[in-house]
Amino acid sequence: MIINSKIKLLIAVPSLECGGLERNVSIICNNIDSSRFDVTLTVLNNANQFFPISNPAIKIIDLKINNVRKSLFAIAKLSRQIKPDIILTTANHLNLFFGIFKWLFPKRIRIIARESSIVSINVPKTWNARFYKWLLRTFYKKLDLVICQSVYMRDDLVKNCGIPTAKTFIINNAVQPPVAAFSASDISEEAALPQLITVARLSEEKGVARIIRALSQLSVPFKYTIIGEGPLRPRLEKLIKELSLETRISMPGKSDKPFAQVNSPTLFLMGSFFEGFPNVLLEANSLGIPVVAFNAPGGIGELITNYENGLLVEGNDETAFAIAVKKALDHSFDRDKISLGVKARFDVKKIITRWEALLENVYQKKDRF
Repeated sequence: MIINSKIKLLIAVPSLECGGLERNVSIICNNIDSSRFDVTLTVLNNANQFFPISNPAIKIIDLKINNVRKSLFAIAKLSRQIKPDIILTTANHLNLFFGIFKWLFPKRIRIIARESSIVSINVPKTWNARFYKWLLRTFYKKLDLVICQSVYMRDDLVKNCGIPTAKTFIINNAVQPPVAAFSASDISEEAALPQLITVARLSEEKGVARIIRALSQLSVPFKYTIIGEGPLRPRLEKLIKELSLETRISMPGKSDKPFAQVNSPTLFLMGSFFEGFPNVLLEANSLGIPVVAFNAPGGIGELITNYENGLLVEGNDETAFAIAVKKALDHSFDRDKISLGVKARFDVKKIITRWEALLENVYQKKDRF
């Protein structure tokens, strides 16, 4: 398809802090074809940027605004200046405000949203769940298109927000293999133990506590490293002490190169109670690390095939999780096949090509994408 001029794209994101939403925005910006797309990235508040934007063609505007409601009028003003063809909004609450205030923008501008949450799980946690759900059901459908990370997320959104399936489109997250320090040389006695690793924010929804309790049931030796930081650190440290696991579990904190902290991890453990389409699972698999995870709501079940790239644990049974870890340790996974498989499915170039094709189709105002 030949486009006579560049498509003007305005991307709106709350921040570029450390998180899955922000990571994927940075991947889009850093890899999109700048010969076809003129991209402006507007960040509501970029004071604590974690993900770099290395593409010099991307114009970054920091609104320095913390309030989403105030940001909409600033973005509307900005859109009148740059005259985008498409606005891509990237967070649930921001998406909602674009739906409510769509009238602020010229009708020629197509507004598409990338959904970052599982609505049925996150809406009940809002300040007024019934009212927020009504807002979603009333205004989300006014958006031109909603991009979902997984089939589960799409089905959940259609059911709970009343969005026609035809107004949704699935684009999975891309994987960028992280920096790692896996070497077979100089293996110490400690390194000969099974090396288990989790990379997660230390918050309730990530389920790190239930992984710790499950591991306390293992009779085999292991070393478990939890990379991350968050409000639950004191409780997790207390739990580790109560279970007498201080010599087996370490919590070195947050790192921008988490997979470089452990030499040759044996398994990646995921205790999340829900996930959209977990980037960290993709990263672990891209390094050939099998994953043991609860089959929680979200995209986890769409990523793991038992005994191929990991094991899924049904329900919330911590004993079953411990058993699955032991089974995974005893199973001979083909690590090269795991790595090649995830890269083939979720390679950055492949996913960005889907984004570019979608944006071009939206620009052409086609009924089907």
